[in-house]
Amino acid sequence: MKMKVFGIFCLSFLMTAALYSCDNEDIINQQEEIFGSENPTMTVLAEQVAGSDGYDENGVTALNFPSSQDLHSISSGLKLNFQLSGITKIELESVDGYALAGTVGIQWGETAELLVGEVENANSILVFNAPDENGLTAGKDYYIFTLPCDIYGGYRLSIYREGLVAHYFGVHQTVELGSFISPGDLEENELEFDDPDAPLVEEERPELDATTTALLRQYQQNPTEENKQVLLDQMGIRYDKVVARKKAKLRELEREALTLDVVEEMQEIVDEMVENRDIRLEQQFLRLIDPRNDDNPNDAWMVLRGASAPNAYIGYAPVTNAEYAVFKPDFTYEADQDNYPVVNITIADATAYCNWLTAQDNSHSYRLPTDEEWILGAGHMPKDVVMNAGRVETGLTAVDAYSQTTGACGGIDFWGNCWEWTSSTDSNGQYIIKGGSWDSERDDCRSEKSDVIRIGTQGYANVGFRVVRTDSI
Repeated sequence: MKMKVFGIFCLSFLMTAALYSCDNEDIINQQEEIFGSENPTMTVLAEQVAGSDGYDENGVTALNFPSSQDLHSISSGLKLNFQLSGITKIELESVDGYALAGTVGIQWGETAELLVGEVENANSILVFNAPDENGLTAGKDYYIFTLPCDIYGGYRLSIYREGLVAHYFGVHQTVELGSFISPGDLEENELEFDDPDAPLVEEERPELDATTTALLRQYQQNPTEENKQVLLDQMGIRYDKVVARKKAKLRELEREALTLDVVEEMQEIVDEMVENRDIRLEQQFLRLIDPRNDDNPNDAWMVLRGASAPNAYIGYAPVTNAEYAVFKPDFTYEADQDNYPVVNITIADATAYCNWLTAQDNSHSYRLPTDEEWILGAGHMPKDVVMNAGRVETGLTAVDAYSQTTGACGGIDFWGNCWEWTSSTDSNGQYIIKGGSWDSERDDCRSEKSDVIRIGTQGYANVGFRVVRTDSI
């Protein structure tokens, strides 16, 4: 197996200061004199054991390196120092599947840069074992050798201790030849140890950490573009850590899933999160800085944080049969289904209901949400969502049947049960529907999925709607 190592690394890792006065041809000639006519190769083991000096003496080896060259001085990898005692094993994985271990050839480019070529026997997972059952020594520096690797998109550290494992995800780092990096924000007191056989669960909505909270407060007190960018950068790190977890889950599914469709579904989720990163961050930012509190927590309206409309709120749940029947007394439905979502409703029917609400309220206007507003209200669908989808039920259920799962706004029934109309249309004038229904596959229920459309003049047995309320202008 061969794999490319991503990156070009400066010659300065191998050169003395005197070489900088030479031109490119002289540099290359001098390096050939040092290394000989054969290009050197470096091999990093996929399994290493910590030695007395904190690294595996045989973790990195080379061919065609001169005896005068200190191989370890140009080695690369991770430097770790844990205050926890009893850590018996560490697994390091590139969540993008890039090579961390294997054999790589090194050669000189035309402009005297050091080029790292293809990797043979490539492995994206590397194991670092403690020397004995007592584990790694607390407070001691340990070095895990790796190949030079772009792990900007994320890496996973699985830390084994007392028969349990905790996962840390790092982002925005690159291992360059001759350098060792350390996790910038690994807090040992935040590690959560679990059974090694437990499935890796991706965090969907991690709580704000102290750094993000402080930067948010700084922006609220002084809302400059500079402070906004600093806050967005920190939010981006947190977002990319969530993506890294999903990539790690994707790699796990590639190794273990029994069916390809599960892998393809996770790949679509990862691709969408990467593609829409900036959009999602802006939505999260708008939610964070929205200063509104729910003016009446006992009513059916939830603050639609981040919406551009004046003082926008969104319905706690889809409109029910009973609510629609108040507007249209001749509307009939099955007995005992008062709290089911109203369906078989056209865009015109839904708009008429909204207009009826507006006519009764001098302070507010009512309408269908846009695609973007619906996403703001729902937020990202949690990985552990409990919903009426995938035919877990034989049809529609009450809107509060799965109320343990809430959207970003605090509302319910955003995913599954019935699709919901929006006022947004595609290029052909057909209306975008959101959230999936009782007979939808899980992937179709995702909030960001905006390619499912229906004809607005028709009603459908699995399409309902919810309402947005704004201040009257």
